[in-house]
Amino acid sequence: MQSSDFNSYNSNIEVVKNKSGAAAFIPAKDKADLFGNNHIFKTCAYCRVSTDHDEQLSSFELQQEHYKQLVSNHPNWDLKHIFADEGISATSLKNRDEFNNMISRCMNGEFDLIVTKSVSRFARNLVDCVSLVRKLKGLNHPVGVFFETDNLFTLSEDSELKLSILATFAQEESVKKSESMNWSLKERFKNKKLLTPELFGYRRPRDAVGNYIKYGKLEIEESEAEIVRFIFNAFLSGFSVESICNILEDIGCKTKLGNTKWNEGSVSYILRNERYCGNVLTWKQFTADIFEHKKRKNRQDRDQYLYTDVHEAIISAEQFEAVQVLFENKKYGYKGGVPIMQVVDMGVFRGYIPINHHWISENPEIYYKASNSVPVYKKKQNVKKNYFSRFDLSGYQVVRGQFLTARSELPVISFGKDKITFNCTCTRKFDFADYVQLLLHPTERKIAIRPCSKNDMYSIPWHRNAEQPMIAKTIICSHFCNTLYQIMDWFPDYMYKVFGTLIEKGSEQIVIFNLSSAMPNITVTEELESANKIVRRKVDICPEEWGNSFGEEFYNFSMNNMLYYMPKDTNLKANEKSRPVEGQLPFEVMDGTEVLQFAENLKQKAGKENE
Repeated sequence: MQSSDFNSYNSNIEVVKNKSGAAAFIPAKDKADLFGNNHIFKTCAYCRVSTDHDEQLSSFELQQEHYKQLVSNHPNWDLKHIFADEGISATSLKNRDEFNNMISRCMNGEFDLIVTKSVSRFARNLVDCVSLVRKLKGLNHPVGVFFETDNLFTLSEDSELKLSILATFAQEESVKKSESMNWSLKERFKNKKLLTPELFGYRRPRDAVGNYIKYGKLEIEESEAEIVRFIFNAFLSGFSVESICNILEDIGCKTKLGNTKWNEGSVSYILRNERYCGNVLTWKQFTADIFEHKKRKNRQDRDQYLYTDVHEAIISAEQFEAVQVLFENKKYGYKGGVPIMQVVDMGVFRGYIPINHHWISENPEIYYKASNSVPVYKKKQNVKKNYFSRFDLSGYQVVRGQFLTARSELPVISFGKDKITFNCTCTRKFDFADYVQLLLHPTERKIAIRPCSKNDMYSIPWHRNAEQPMIAKTIICSHFCNTLYQIMDWFPDYMYKVFGTLIEKGSEQIVIFNLSSAMPNITVTEELESANKIVRRKVDICPEEWGNSFGEEFYNFSMNNMLYYMPKDTNLKANEKSRPVEGQLPFEVMDGTEVLQFAENLKQKAGKENE
């Protein structure tokens, strides 16, 4: 010890004797007495109310006055500041700005005593409460917390156990309150006690005094409802959410808050809100963690009720459902308006349906209905055998393409669980086409491809760069593949390969694939002992019905492929456009011109209101 250190302790040194001899005894300094006069505490107070109701805020003011009076009764408490959070829960430290400011200033040495009402006012989260108290206690300049109603001072030696017990009770109180609130909400929703907040396009009814009617039905605000109708119609006709925002800003429409700036989130919220069709779905979100206050989308984690016709609708339920279907389709890359089934009603593709490979529907019936919406006019055909050959080929068979050594030169389409692949022959035969259409005839069980323009319905990009070599073309379409497997009753674990027929008549060129002649294909795994590795390879499976023949009887094959034998100058009318199948939608879908006219009308109305 240095001489200066010795001198500083000299006044407190006492010489004592024990068995080991004489020693200098230096006593510990007196501990700070919370209610004594040996230490002046730099004091701050903290108060909090759980909600932002007027009654609670009145309590909040009273708490501040109380602490001013309490501190004045203790001469050794020097009140520096009162921190207060209004309307903030204590189950989490997040968003408690004043509380976090207080802790930060304590860490910096500005205060050494915090006075608050109770442990539950300080923190209802056990971990937060105990860890904070320990952190403050462990500082070089320890900071104590005095909980008034619990009569607990955290710098006292026996405070740890009592604090843990009280904090546990405070946390459990929050849990019980949360359970009680959840039960109350559940019963309220069950009994159709719906608290529907105001939203764009609606107003909550008020009583004669001007107060909101608690369970009153929403009432339409027509000036905003027109904008809601525009948003739904524009989206159904193919306008993106971003373009709708731009249009609303250009024509000067105002948001719920009176802003002229629209964002995609607010428009998407309108499009996904069932209340615009008069329905109310309860408990769409819930608090998953009462301590972190994290909200989560309700995916059948809580009981829900869907009440219909609760209030007057702005748009029809059918329009709302169509919008939700369109949103789901857009997840898979679909672009455009509400998916509408189309059918070709003239030419060689009469009854064929252009395939929207992004469509998520997996219902085969809609394909049959669409195809059958075109009347079938079949005449009995009497075709002489010499039409196909000068020789009598009765009893002869046309060998299946799968058995030919030159099968690699034939157009082939392959189907898997989630994709369709066209081989290189297909891409080479249509090397002039930038886009193609994929068509299905479910009754005849045939698929075809034909060249088309980019603007044709459900066109598929085919060969974008003429300088690149022709390669196989793959289309990802899990939902359509699942539908096709149902139509054909195919085994879901197999892939299927179909050889096609290229037909060229004049300037028209198409490929037709007969799905009934599909060959199954499976992937097998083999272990090569010599190479010490596992090899996977695809193996074709010969269908059982092919066991007694090499192909199809010549004249049956010829009749099924009449197009191939037609004169070269035959007009197939293979480029006939498709038309929408009638009766699909119970509402009219606007075209682009009509949507823009709708926007112009809104602009004129907005201009008059601003005059």
